[in-house]
This record gives sequence, structure tokens and C-alpha cells, in this order.
Amino acid sequence: MKEEHTFQIKSLIIEHKCSRAFKLGSIVIYKWIGKQFVNDVLESPKLSLRKMKSLVSKRYNINVSVRQCRNTKKLALSKNIMPNCGIMPSEIRWANPGSHVEVLLEPQPDNIVVFDRFYVSFKGVVDGWLNGCRKVAGVDGCFLKGVRRGDLLSAVGIDAHNNIYPLAWAVVNVENKRTWKWFLDNLMEDIGGGGGMVMTLQYSQMPQVVKERLLDVEHRLCARHILANFHKKKLKENNTLNHFGGL
Repeated sequence: MKEEHTFQIKSLIIEHKCSRAFKLGSIVIYKWIGKQFVNDVLESPKLSLRKMKSLVSKRYNINVSVRQCRNTKKLALSKNIMPNCGIMPSEIRWANPGSHVEVLLEPQPDNIVVFDRFYVSFKGVVDGWLNGCRKVAGVDGCFLKGVRRGDLLSAVGIDAHNNIYPLAWAVVNVENKRTWKWFLDNLMEDIGGGGGMVMTLQYSQMPQVVKERLLDVEHRLCARHILANFHKKKLKENNTLNHFGGL
């Protein structure tokens, strides 16, 4: 209807013998398809148009044209514009004087520079931790999911209300001994090092990393994960005993 957000059926054929056909490509636009397939295209930039057309048909039971897929791919790739890594540190330092920002890039043989590691801690946040929080920091890492994968390393404290106090964080390609040493070196540079306590998970190489980098810091493991590992080990031992007992 022209002046209403409704529609009106003016003719209706109740009995019909036509079969169901899913030729609905005309009622969807490439922007909608691009919104659904942006991650697929960014993860596989060389995804063929025919393959994309097949995926659209398989997921949504909709037949679209190759032209729609081509426009979809252009739209998705246009969203893969990353900020200039060289400008980002200066922008952060300008907005937050005294902050510590470090971006490491890795040159490739074909004269292409790719992202390697990124670390940031804001001056005001560090000062707040030094002046108003207990000298206890917990460090941990987690996987980043999505198009740009990697690991997020973080250090947090506890404020006066027993709430989590974010202290510093970094994005790295992989969580290993090298990246943890780099992260802890930057962290100690920001908080002055020496004294206090650091709490970590039971990461296999973490005790050695802490011993090498945090000479004057007390190291503790997270009690929650110690308990979880204890129950897991105890359950495994009980299952083993039950198995041999049955024999």
C-alpha cells in the first residue's frame, strides 16, 4: 500500500500445481551477501566466485549471480583496510602523554611488511596501579578468534574494591617463551620492576620465563587452576586404579 507500511493481497489462487523454486537472487543485494560472507572472503581472499555462489546456495538456499558474488567480494576486501601501524604509536602518545606503545613489524622477502607484535600501557593506568593498588599482577594469554587471529597477552591488578584493574596488554602472533619475555620486559619497564608478586597460570615455560625476567618478584600460580589440575589428576589416578582393580 502506498501510504502505509502494509501490503494487500488482491488476488489469491489457493490451489496451484507449481513447484517450489529458489530463484531468489533478485530479492537480495550484494551488500547483504557481503555482510554474511565477509569473514569467508577475508580468510580466503582467493575464494572463487563460483565457489562463493555455491556457498550462498548451500547456506541460504538462494541462487545468486556471478556478478553479485563479484561485487560481494569487492565489498568484503574493501573492509580489510588496516590502520597505519607507524602512525598508531604517535597517536596514542599524543592523546596519552607518557604512555608506552611498541609496534614490531616483520619484513617479508617480497618487500611486504606484516604485523608481528603490539604492546600498550597507558601512563594514567600505570600511575593508578602504582599509587592505589596492591603490588600484585596477574598475567595471562588467550586466543583471538575471527579473521585476524593471534594471542592476547594481558596483565591485570586488583583495585581497592577487589575489581579487576587492566594494566597492560599486547597482541602477538603466537604465545610462546619469546613473546612472554618481550611482554614481561615491557611490563617491568613500565611498573619499575622489583618487589611485588606476579600470578600466572600453569603455562609450561612460564616459571622459567619469570625466573629469567622477574628476578626480584615473587611468583605464584593461580590457585583455581591448581585445584582444577588436582581434580583432573586425581580423577585420572582413580580411573587407573579402578581399571587395574577390575583386572
